[in-house]
Amino acid sequence: MKLKVLFLMTFFAVINLSAQGNRFIYEYQSRRDSTRTDSLKKEFVNLDIFPGKSYFYGQAKFASDSADNVSIAQQRIATPGNYSITSTIYDWNIEYVVEKSFPEFKINWFTSLQRTDLNVEEKTEIKWNILPVTAKIENYNCQKATTKFGGRTWEAWFSKDLPFPDGPYKFHGLPGLIVKMEDHTKSHSYILKGNKKLGKKDHSWDYILSLRKEAENNVKSVKVSQEQYKKLYQSYKNDPAKDIKQKLSSPNTRMEVSFGDGRIIKDNAEIIKYYEESLGEVFKRNNNHLELSLHKK
Repeated sequence: MKLKVLFLMTFFAVINLSAQGNRFIYEYQSRRDSTRTDSLKKEFVNLDIFPGKSYFYGQAKFASDSADNVSIAQQRIATPGNYSITSTIYDWNIEYVVEKSFPEFKINWFTSLQRTDLNVEEKTEIKWNILPVTAKIENYNCQKATTKFGGRTWEAWFSKDLPFPDGPYKFHGLPGLIVKMEDHTKSHSYILKGNKKLGKKDHSWDYILSLRKEAENNVKSVKVSQEQYKKLYQSYKNDPAKDIKQKLSSPNTRMEVSFGDGRIIKDNAEIIKYYEESLGEVFKRNNNHLELSLHKK
């Protein structure tokens, strides 16, 4: 217990040297469709660590949400009740944000099921098996550790050169930052590609939150447990367009869905049909979730 307290005190002394925070950039590779060998995707993700919390999110989602919230705010002023959105269903894999609070490592997993924004509150304790195996990875002295999480077996390499007990996604609790991580099927992997100290002009996920508030687009996450999330996931899998149907049932609501090729859908019935078909196909192909245990009956 004394060692644990000393470790945490050392950690917070280090991160307080940079009040603006530290950003660690990972390359994330994932295979969302286990039936296709060509479904591997790469994406860059940020882990921003501050004195009291950290944010893990995709760079593509951050850029898209920044643009969308500015656009919605402008459209609501110009044409109240009418706004257009850009379809980005296939643009990225990281569609969520993981917020960890220190020192208890309470996790808020901000995700969504179609049009329903969720805050899955968790207190996830990850049990690590630290091994006497070392290696040089991305110029960092690393040590190997393994764990079981989300229905998968994981291999991690952490570095005490980076004294942060944090890592990508929900992973945490090692005596150093996770530099590399991969599951046993090689379907999901992370590797650290860069880092920087954040300055006053560097935006993190709190910037998105301020944009949403300014846009007044009523984005409020529904707080749920992991078990409630599992039930909701199955219900959306059975009816993926149910939120769109509900939204468009109001006679005063108009929506446009635009595509990169210039197409625009304005008719409500066509929009519903599009989401039923396209999102149904997404559920079908997205069968290799990082947390398998959360997405099975």
